[in-house]
Amino acid sequence: MQAKEEQYFRYIEAVLFWQAEIQTGVFQDKFKLSRPSARRYLTDYIERHDIAAKYDESEKAYVLATPFTPRYISQDFSEYAHLIGEQYVHQLSASPISALALPHRKLNPVILRPILNACRRQSVLDICYQSIKEGGETDRIIRPHTLINSGLRYHLRAYCEKAQGFRDFSLSRIVSAEPEFKSKAKQYKKDDIAWQQEVTLTIMPDPRLSEYAQHVIAHDFDMQSHKKHLKTNAALVNYLMSILRLDVQHPNPEAQQIIMEPDCYRTLRKQKLLWN
Repeated sequence: MQAKEEQYFRYIEAVLFWQAEIQTGVFQDKFKLSRPSARRYLTDYIERHDIAAKYDESEKAYVLATPFTPRYISQDFSEYAHLIGEQYVHQLSASPISALALPHRKLNPVILRPILNACRRQSVLDICYQSIKEGGETDRIIRPHTLINSGLRYHLRAYCEKAQGFRDFSLSRIVSAEPEFKSKAKQYKKDDIAWQQEVTLTIMPDPRLSEYAQHVIAHDFDMQSHKKHLKTNAALVNYLMSILRLDVQHPNPEAQQIIMEPDCYRTLRKQKLLWN
């Protein structure tokens, strides 16, 4: 199967699986196909995989008669949301799915290219970095290994010669990045102890909530016995806590909803892994 055909089939399958119908026109507009081509791919997918769907003239759509097991997609809703949401990016009023308009961090491809290459090769870069702590631009020799999406921005995990250790650098604050061939530092991803150290973050409903509310929250987060175990590493655990708002306690338990399980908190505190 060609990559393009598989891309079409993934989209068709996602829409049919989650919406139980797919309009030829929507599929046609998504991939800029002619109507005959769109119709051909739709019927080919349905017939090839023996999907119980028939064309409804009044709906102008192929309507699913019975559920099926997907072949090209997972049953994770976020995958469907991504496939569907991106086509409405310029017409949000027409979208059945919406997302928060988060602040955009500008990433310059001229700077990003050498960073990506350095991550792949674990080679050394000479960067100019806008440091808030130092109140200005500083030159750093770093050996990066991973780009991290922390929810609101990208960070670069790298060994820093100046700090003599592994640090996180906000990608949008890197002013320039050039290959550096004279560095004697031999610290690689495998040497990043915090990155290699697996951490389990355990969350639970806020005990200040009513018993019923705790049950609802546990269901929301797919908890077992009112607990959810999230696997990460020591370098990322504080970012995960920040996203989940576990690093502060809200005075209103209905706003807080979840907390870190006390034994987990004590363990992370004892290991000196928490920023606060």
